[in-house]
Amino acid sequence: MRNVLFVLALSGIFAACANNSETSGDSSLMPAKHNQDTTVKEAPAKSVLTGKFNPAETEGFVKVPDEMATKPMYIQQDAFNAFVKMRDAAAKEKVNLYIVSGTRTFNDQKAIWERKWNALFLSNSDSLAVAKDILRFSSMPGTSRHHWGTDMDLVSVDPLYFENEVGKKTYNWLVIHASEYGFCQVYSSKEQFNRTGYSEEKWHWSYMPLSSEYLKAYLNTVSYSDLQGFIGDKLPTRLNIKEEFVKGIDTRCVN
Repeated sequence: MRNVLFVLALSGIFAACANNSETSGDSSLMPAKHNQDTTVKEAPAKSVLTGKFNPAETEGFVKVPDEMATKPMYIQQDAFNAFVKMRDAAAKEKVNLYIVSGTRTFNDQKAIWERKWNALFLSNSDSLAVAKDILRFSSMPGTSRHHWGTDMDLVSVDPLYFENEVGKKTYNWLVIHASEYGFCQVYSSKEQFNRTGYSEEKWHWSYMPLSSEYLKAYLNTVSYSDLQGFIGDKLPTRLNIKEEFVKGIDTRCVN
């Protein structure tokens, strides 16, 4: 009997050692892991905050199913789970929600930014004026909330869409119900809510349980010296990008 107990005790020790070895490892390059309550326990990596990573190869990011998106894209798992619940609830009221833009990398944002820059620069050689024009609706590379995988553009990015019957119904549903699932329209009316930064975007919705923490981390860890490698990268300081644009969200969305 004593021999049997001794063998069982040794088995328990070996099992504990095996479990410890499986859970060890360096995750410093990965985004923060989240509990079921989606609380960010570790500071997000600067590479994720500035979009300099591959979401397809990064822990915590998932591919959005084709039927829920207009193109291949990734978002964070917690944001996706919340979106699915919101989408299902909206469908019951004949509102069709799908994602037209999810996570964007630094290079994705750079392509958007430089395409607009080159088009505008043909008729205006004032770099500061060109940048301000682009910043009405598009972020500088390295400053977009879309880098984080917490924010998504829903249904359409055309302001006129939300003036037709279907668009109004979609937007009104989101205004009433999105907060029930953790989402907020961070770029609301500038005039009505006295905020700075980008123009109103009725399509841009942020999953606040994660994005609130990512915003804090961004403001604390990303400096202007990190915003390099694109046309116009000498302008972020002159434009006060962090204060005027990164922080320029609806204060009702801030926890």
